Amino acid sequence: MTVVFVHGNPESSAIWDPLVSVLGREDVALLSPPGFGVPLPNGFGATFLDYRDWLKSELAAIEGPIDLVGHDWGGGHVVNAVMHRPELVRSWVCDVMGIFDSDFEWHNLAQVWQTPGAERSRSNRCSAAI
Repeated sequence: MTVVFVHGNPESSAIWDPLVSVLGREDVALLSPPGFGVPLPNGFGATFLDYRDWLKSELAAIEGPIDLVGHDWGGGHVVNAVMHRPELVRSWVCDVMGIFDSDFEWHNLAQVWQTPGAERSRSNRCSAAI
C-alpha cells in the first residue's frame, strides 16, 4: 500500500517531512503539483483540468492500493481527480472540502490569485501568511 501526499500553494513537498518522519513508512510518495516545487511541463495550461489530469496520471503510475491525502490547493486537486477516477485510490482525504460550498469565501490572497491582471504585490503575499 502506498500513501500519497499532495501539497498546496505556496508550499513544497517539504511540508510533509515532519509527518513522514513520524509515520516511519517506506511506502510514501510526495507529489508536487506542476509549478509548485517542480517545473511546469511544456504545454501545461495550469487549469483545474490540467491539474486533475496531472494527478490522475501520477496516481495511475503508482502501484496500488493508494491512500491519498490532499492539503490546501492540493486537496482540491485530490477531490477533482477522485471524482473522475475513483478506482485509482483505496481511500482519500482532503482538508478543503469547504471550497465546494457555493457560499465559501476565499481568503484575500486567493481572491487576488483568481482575479486576472490583479496586482500581486509583496504586501498581498505577506498578508496571506498572517
